[in-house]
Amino acid sequence: MRRLFHEIRTERSVRNIPFVIGGLGDFLGKAAFGAGCVEYQLINEELQKYAHRHENCYYVTEKGLIPNPDGIYINAMSQRIFGLRYYEAFRRTQHIHDPLPIEQELLHDCHNRMNTSAENTYIALEKFTLGKITYEELLRSLS
Repeated sequence: MRRLFHEIRTERSVRNIPFVIGGLGDFLGKAAFGAGCVEYQLINEELQKYAHRHENCYYVTEKGLIPNPDGIYINAMSQRIFGLRYYEAFRRTQHIHDPLPIEQELLHDCHNRMNTSAENTYIALEKFTLGKITYEELLRSLS
């Protein structure tokens, strides 16, 4: 991994670009397809060691996040929370070893806002694609 990060930084001429490494979920090793992933704790320990030993590299926990029914991947809301943790690690330039105390407030602020025009366009196109609105309704919503 060290070599990969060095190569990316060198090739892009961004020697100080930060890298954020996310841990594996504590739900692994328990159910469905994730049941066989019993070594996740050892992997997380190695990821943390790596992040702590290398400059401008930060570890982010996946503690408390909820998996999809497959038992491997996190659900949509957990993806948003994980994204907030990544952002905070990047913004603060520090490791995030525990869930953020203000995650719910941050999520609320992100989701309770007006959509941008680009988001509205995407939503209208999605509705049209799914047959929920007519072509004429699509055109009206885009004007």
